[in-house]
Amino acid sequence: MKKIRIALIVLFCLCLLAIPYHQFIKNKLVLLIGIMMNGGRRINNTNCKDCDVLFKDGVNAHEKAYKNEGIKPQKTDKGLIQLGKKNVLKEIESNELYIVQEFTHSQPLLLPKAIDFIDKLSILYQQKCIEKNIDYVPYEITSGTRSRESVKRLREESTVAIENSPHLRGKTFDMSWGAFGGNEAQFKLFKSALLELKNQNKCFVKFERNGCLHITVN
Repeated sequence: MKKIRIALIVLFCLCLLAIPYHQFIKNKLVLLIGIMMNGGRRINNTNCKDCDVLFKDGVNAHEKAYKNEGIKPQKTDKGLIQLGKKNVLKEIESNELYIVQEFTHSQPLLLPKAIDFIDKLSILYQQKCIEKNIDYVPYEITSGTRSRESVKRLREESTVAIENSPHLRGKTFDMSWGAFGGNEAQFKLFKSALLELKNQNKCFVKFERNGCLHITVN
């Protein structure tokens, strides 16, 4: 709890120094306060209605995106970091439109095409919020590119993780539908934006009941 209080103070100070990020900071403050009021547990009230119908692209569909492009799977995270230094992969960082969580089984690195897609998705979602005259709530990215090593570690902890994961190839990331909390209106618009791009054949999406949408850029 002490750490959370310190984080609140730091975010308050950032509000005074980083006006362009006021909405991002505001939502993180709301999230932290909610956690404090909920006894240290994260609030998750989001209902991913129809997600199992709208977003059901399986492994074979996601693999289609890698027929003509994608990195060679790396044995270790060091290999991914080296690709980042060579600018083959680009780092994804939190901003006013989306939050990049601290990853445990992947690196915050993606091919430039995937980052361009994330930007387009963010802008489309933001436009929909403006049209409906509701506050924009940043969405959260929970995983990026994995190595063989990190996939192995994940498989030891999760029964749903697969060995030949699309996350090995550089255009796949996960976003948390559960992290929208009680912001149902915003999540509905985000889902609409993602579905619009999916229908344009820009991506493949798989609904996962663990709270994530598994997205591969096409």
